Amino acid sequence: MKPEGFEEYRKNPECELRLGVASWANGNDDIKSFKFTTFDAAGKAKRMGEMPVEALPQALEFAIREGYITL
Repeated sequence: MKPEGFEEYRKNPECELRLGVASWANGNDDIKSFKFTTFDAAGKAKRMGEMPVEALPQALEFAIREGYITL
């Protein structure tokens, strides 16, 4: 991922939410992704999975429907 925006994760200030150009974009800066980021002991971002930004609404709906989170 080529990060374009960062935000501290409210439940754990040692983690961040990132938005940016997807690692699989192959030069197309219009393909965006979301990443939950944690850091190693040296403060470097660990490799974490990405998901397309467009998948966030369905992911939230799924988590709500399954009882993992509520609105």
